[in-house]
Amino acid sequence: MAKFVIAGEADCPYYARAELLGDKLAINLPDFKLHKIVKTPDEWREWLSSECQLRGWKHEKSPLVWRELIDRGGKGVLIGGANEFQEYAQGYYGFESSLVSDDMKNIAAENKQLKVEKDKEEADYKALSNPVHVCITNASSNVCYNMMDGLCRGEVLGSGVEMIIHLLDSSDQAEYLDGTKMEVEDLAHGLMKGVVVETDPNVAFKDCSYIVILDEIEQGEKSKDAWIKENHELFVKYAKIIDSVASKSVKVLIAGYGPVNFNASMMIKNTPSIPRQNIVAVSRMVENQAKSVIAERLKINTAGVVDLIIWGNPNGEHYIDLSRSRVHGYDGAIIGPDSFSLSTLEMVFDSKWATTEYLELVKTKKSRTEEALQHPATFSMASAINSTLMHWCNGSPSSQFFSLGVSSEGWYGVPQDLVFSFPVTMHPKGYWIVVQDIDVSEEVKTKIMETIKDLESEIEVIYPRPKPPSPEPDTNTNADDANKGEGADQRLETIVEEKKELSDEGDATTGGSATEGETTTTGEETASAGEETGTAGEGTQEKTTEEAGKEGTEGGETTDEKTEEPVKSDEQLPTE
Repeated sequence: MAKFVIAGEADCPYYARAELLGDKLAINLPDFKLHKIVKTPDEWREWLSSECQLRGWKHEKSPLVWRELIDRGGKGVLIGGANEFQEYAQGYYGFESSLVSDDMKNIAAENKQLKVEKDKEEADYKALSNPVHVCITNASSNVCYNMMDGLCRGEVLGSGVEMIIHLLDSSDQAEYLDGTKMEVEDLAHGLMKGVVVETDPNVAFKDCSYIVILDEIEQGEKSKDAWIKENHELFVKYAKIIDSVASKSVKVLIAGYGPVNFNASMMIKNTPSIPRQNIVAVSRMVENQAKSVIAERLKINTAGVVDLIIWGNPNGEHYIDLSRSRVHGYDGAIIGPDSFSLSTLEMVFDSKWATTEYLELVKTKKSRTEEALQHPATFSMASAINSTLMHWCNGSPSSQFFSLGVSSEGWYGVPQDLVFSFPVTMHPKGYWIVVQDIDVSEEVKTKIMETIKDLESEIEVIYPRPKPPSPEPDTNTNADDANKGEGADQRLETIVEEKKELSDEGDATTGGSATEGETTTTGEETASAGEETGTAGEGTQEKTTEEAGKEGTEGGETTDEKTEEPVKSDEQLPTE
């Protein structure tokens, strides 16, 4: 079986003659297959040059005719132009064209008009298609690879949503991403309108309606503070680009095993033109792991465990709340329709297991899975991301809620604007709603406070809490006190000098023997000076006053320590 290909310009008379001869052969010969390629005059030269270069031919005019061997394969055999094709048809099949020049010109004009109308119709049809742009970062990861089939199949964004996928990663991963692109194209899903490999986030995020940001920075041997700072730098960079070039209604989903809540907080802080409700952190992976451990114990399907809540930071300090959780499909004494459910805690019937071994099993689920697989567990993470995005776009199942990291508005005592994992439901119109009617116990409230501290400690690495200002010293008071102290010192020196003068006068009168009156007078003056010093210097001259009092005591008089006044009065002093 042979297939003949006739290509040419739409307004070429010779192409019209070759086309009609081919139609005649196809009608009369059952095994004769004909394929036509029509190009506008603007497209013809470039297309002809490219095709001849690819096939190793030399041909310069319209039309171009060749034969392909369908049953045996191999490259096509060049026949030539209109004249060569007519000779071939006459020699092999006994057919020839009887068109005259005027008929050829008329048909060429009709072909041109038909080509214009057909191109317009095709352009109008393509205009009806408005594919959304979806970007996935760290696209060389296996998580991204495992997301592709469900995303392109239409299970995530919706059965009628066409998409163009942008795979963003560093330039050294470009070759690997080319392979991913080819495999996605081989999926042959009708909704997938294109796959583009990107290395520049400014280009990758442009006009995107959905952006999935996967882990890019592993902690490894880094300290937590250094790790947090690296994440901060990357997400501030991404946030500014998204705010500048992405669609203003873009939905950003942050996923992985890193500090997703912190990263979402930094993203919200640096995207002022994007609604904060459009930036979320994935809690579904931890939620699914917690459900699977319950399902394994009760021997039911994991999907049968519903309304399990992850409070807080899914990849850090968090609390698994089973108080509202229920199970479907449990094979027990009481059975019912598919909608029938039982309390998870009642079915587990072991509160000690639920608070000890259960939590440890959930914590180690990832490591146990990877140990069994001997490679990273990425399929479950890809499924968690796809299911979260699917519910966000199309709504979550009725009467069920799921956990999602969102910016708080003060719910359950969580501070405003802190990204925290709450129980939510999702509306088919593309928004989430926090479930606010849950009556949390004191134990849950305590755990929520602990998770808040963990999240705030991550944020404080970048934005430390300001320390309360220390009180400034009152320099004026100190200066006044110093001046008062200096004045008291001067007055005390004056009193001592007067004492000496009185002593000298007493010595001159009595022949140098000290009398009781002279000593007592000096003690009164010294004590009086001590009182004045205590009032003026407020304690700075206490030692001096005590010394002055001691002098008075040594002079023969005792003083009252409370009043610092001599016991005897002036009337008791002896006269000369």
